[in-house]
Amino acid sequence: MTRGRTLAASILKQVEAGRRLDVAWRESGAEDSPERGWIRALAYGTVRLQGRLDHLLARYSDRTLAKLDPPVRRALRMGAFQILEMTSVPDYAAASQSVEYVRRSPARAAAGLVNAVLRKVARYGWARSGYPDPAVDMVGHLTAWGSHPRWLVERWIAAFGAVGARALVDMNNREADTYMRPIGTSREEAVAALAKAGIAIDEAEGGARAEMWIRLPSRAKPADALAATPGIIQDPAASLVVEYAAPDPGSVVADLCAAPGGKALALGERAARVLAADSSPSRLSLVSAGWRRLARSGAAPPRPWTVVADARFPPVARADAVILDAPCSGTGTFRRRPDGRWRVTAERLRSLQLLQRELLDGAASAVPPGGLLVYATCSLEPEENWCQIRDFLARRRDFRIDPGSGASRCVDGRGCLRLLPHESGFDGAFAARMRRAG
Repeated sequence: MTRGRTLAASILKQVEAGRRLDVAWRESGAEDSPERGWIRALAYGTVRLQGRLDHLLARYSDRTLAKLDPPVRRALRMGAFQILEMTSVPDYAAASQSVEYVRRSPARAAAGLVNAVLRKVARYGWARSGYPDPAVDMVGHLTAWGSHPRWLVERWIAAFGAVGARALVDMNNREADTYMRPIGTSREEAVAALAKAGIAIDEAEGGARAEMWIRLPSRAKPADALAATPGIIQDPAASLVVEYAAPDPGSVVADLCAAPGGKALALGERAARVLAADSSPSRLSLVSAGWRRLARSGAAPPRPWTVVADARFPPVARADAVILDAPCSGTGTFRRRPDGRWRVTAERLRSLQLLQRELLDGAASAVPPGGLLVYATCSLEPEENWCQIRDFLARRRDFRIDPGSGASRCVDGRGCLRLLPHESGFDGAFAARMRRAG
């Protein structure tokens, strides 16, 4: 096995064991490998198209995939992805390396099966795969070819229509762009610094010059960009949530679910002080690490207070603005976190709704008369978004929607921020900015 394939296989093994893909990637050391781009394409692509690959492999195998040993399934998925999606990889190399991987595993007896199936994949490709026709069975098509769980596909067709759901699924199956938000410097100065470091920014993208974010070239390593100029890696959707929240200049802001810290650091540019709280000590440490990195560049906002706390019981009696970036299903981030589609379940969605309700009530207790409460998610599901706010406003008559003037182009008819990936090209996001009566 080549080093790159070995790393990719180890990442996929961890994901199958329950570890998040981004965590497995970060801990693998692949980010620093000379083959970084190739390994990422293989690991992330195999997870992203798992449903599509499994449908194909089931057609070319006489054994049920679910009954195969994990190393065999892993080898088949990786091999098929290389053959069908990675044009730089010769078919024979993809097949032989997959066979070698199985031979070195406890499932070595299945090496012949892997070889036979991948030879069929190389010979026939997608041609004989029998994917459902979208004109006849859109749910089946988006489940199999679209590589998404069936229950989610059904929800999205009901919410966005067949055309919208198909556009959303197609968007989720593309590699997400990486964006940087400058901190403590202008966008123009940041672009110039990146160019000096050999990272050329394409300023031809529509409307980019007027925004606070910078789209990085696909080959640029985020760490190199952050070393060149002060900033944070943040999708425009998260930047727009900060713009929409718009706490008053000089105010005290409590970010109650702050980790990993992007929003807290961005909020620090306008607030007098930010309290960054999170229930996870390890994730909260990322907030301080991000601030220290900015401080080394001389561009850091005031250092946030950090405290380990459960947002249901805020560690502060009152703050001018309370931000609750609530734990959610993350259905708006499947481009960036493709494993999320295989993790979320209907049961998990219901349990998150209950938690979000408790978090909202807890966060509201720290908002003084006249203060702001901003609730945000990266979910597309109404139960986690407007339905939560509707029910909260019914419980707390002293709060009302106050959209302010930030990110007004993304505000819906209710005064809430709403971004859909297939419409914006960014992550999905929802936010409600509420003012407590004075």
